[in-house]
Amino acid sequence: MKKRDLLARYYKEVWEDGDLEKIDNYFNLQCDTQRLLPDRKIEPDEIREWVSIIRSFVTNIKVELVNTIEDGDWISAFLVVRCNRIDTGADVTAHQQIMLRFSGDLKVESYPQFDFLRFFEQIGQLPENTYALLMGGNRLG
Repeated sequence: MKKRDLLARYYKEVWEDGDLEKIDNYFNLQCDTQRLLPDRKIEPDEIREWVSIIRSFVTNIKVELVNTIEDGDWISAFLVVRCNRIDTGADVTAHQQIMLRFSGDLKVESYPQFDFLRFFEQIGQLPENTYALLMGGNRLG
């Protein structure tokens, strides 16, 4: 199976459907090969907690893999996450970039970058235009 297809299935089952028990099916936790960042091991329990927190704020999650690049065991992907606030139903759009290394059909390294600032602005946890405020030298709180 192509890595793009594996990644799409992962986001469908875990993020969109909320089946957090399937997270373990996507990872090889025994892989101890050289990592890009040796101190950054994948922890499915952390992913389960992180996805649970995201899902506590939003519903109707849809993840679109906008672009992927595969090179050997690696895949890099740019994603758009569309969903709705639970409290108001308002649309929320966030972006994620992720770089993963696979061993066979299982992830052995994962380096996600999620746009938390924009996400938390849209769900009302941060002031509107937080990024601009911070770049202007303002402090929050």
